[in-house]
Amino acid sequence: MALESDAVMRIDDTVFWGGYGDEGFFIDAEGFEGWEDTPDARYEEIVVPGADGSYDSETELAARLLIVTGKCVTKLGPDKLGWYGRRLTGLLQGKKRVHVDYQGLQSFADGRLASAVKFRTSLPGREARFQFSLRFHNPRKFGAKVPLAVTGPGATQEIFHHGNTTAYPQLVVRGTMPGYRIEGPDSTWSIARAVTPATPHLLDTATGVLSENGNVPLASIRSGSGWGIPPGRIFNTHRLIPDSGSGTLETVLYDTYL
Repeated sequence: MALESDAVMRIDDTVFWGGYGDEGFFIDAEGFEGWEDTPDARYEEIVVPGADGSYDSETELAARLLIVTGKCVTKLGPDKLGWYGRRLTGLLQGKKRVHVDYQGLQSFADGRLASAVKFRTSLPGREARFQFSLRFHNPRKFGAKVPLAVTGPGATQEIFHHGNTTAYPQLVVRGTMPGYRIEGPDSTWSIARAVTPATPHLLDTATGVLSENGNVPLASIRSGSGWGIPPGRIFNTHRLIPDSGSGTLETVLYDTYL
């Protein structure tokens, strides 16, 4: 995919510009591969014995791989060019949130380094070529946060998003309750763990994991399975039903894209 001059990728406080310039990192016209494409398909193929074709099986997506190639330019001499190289190699350590502004859409995803970082001088003291790859274990990209109201016991939330693939919200439960249920579009979660003002619950509908202050408690969800929100549809769902006491339910959802 070619990047126009208004396209931008940002990691921490470092910006990679599309187009051309005389100071900083600039991505080649064909040097941004894998962000707009879907990741590779992954499936199990079992051939039909003695016949054409194979048995039908689910197709899933592999991790997203982004390959970035470009030029680093400076007017300030070899010391500055060396600083840019060290900045790049240090920047890409650990998990990184990558922000991209392209064709009117601002989106982000969390990835890790997937290859050696290359930074090689092409014009001494002035220019260097760079390349690196990032792997996103979750192939989805995320856009704007959807504005959804926080609701109390028994109140129904209206859920939607403007992406192009299924989104998996996170549910934040606060209050004072010995246990509770959450009604979703496809199932109901029954939670057998107390909520207190000091220990709000965070439930991930993609994984079914419940956590308290970043810690994952055991044997908390009595029953129920996770659910996703398809794009372009409105669900009058997500309802908090306390066993006793009172609390609030907040749904955290982003426009989600492939």
